[in-house]
Amino acid sequence: MSAKRTLIFVHGWGFDSSFWQPVAELLPEFARVFVDFGFRTQPAHHPKVPGAIVVGHSMGFAWALANLPRPWAGAVAVNAFPRFTRSPDFVSGVAPRMVERMVSRFTEDPAAVTTDFLRRAGVEQPNVDDIHSNTLGEALEWLANCDQRAAMRELECPILALAGTRDSIVPEAMSREAFASVPLVLAEGADHLLPQSHPDWVASQIRLFSAQLR
Repeated sequence: MSAKRTLIFVHGWGFDSSFWQPVAELLPEFARVFVDFGFRTQPAHHPKVPGAIVVGHSMGFAWALANLPRPWAGAVAVNAFPRFTRSPDFVSGVAPRMVERMVSRFTEDPAAVTTDFLRRAGVEQPNVDDIHSNTLGEALEWLANCDQRAAMRELECPILALAGTRDSIVPEAMSREAFASVPLVLAEGADHLLPQSHPDWVASQIRLFSAQLR
């Protein structure tokens, strides 16, 4: 029997590793490993598994590009980006002043900022009672300045991007620009929470992508 392929799941800002459970439980034929940033009750856990298929949501994909060792077997970017803020050569990014304002407000009221972000992402009733504001704040500052486009270009593995057409955090135009050079599959009417709202679809896309890898 051949060894199972490994998927390493990386969640985004404001969530924890349980975010991926609806998708992961649909992929029992894979070995499944989870990064956790320690934003909530779970302690930080940054496993490094060279040769895995890296599946990153939102900021988690950019973080993986910056931190997970190569080689990767493949990469699946879900509601994701290698750079978040706008620049002259990335015009679809979020205006830097908006992110700077979010960082500034976070130092004053982390619960309110996190709640607002989660609602805009698509969480109907956010629970922020268990957030670790220091860890979230550090990640937010990293997000404001990250640019992993060169790292993505240097990946020596196939990449698949999945996005929603009604994502208010990562709009369709941003996804199209960020992933102009790789396959991008759009879920019509979906928001920023594809792994939660469309777990069967995301799992199917991962399975099909894996089947095409050597």
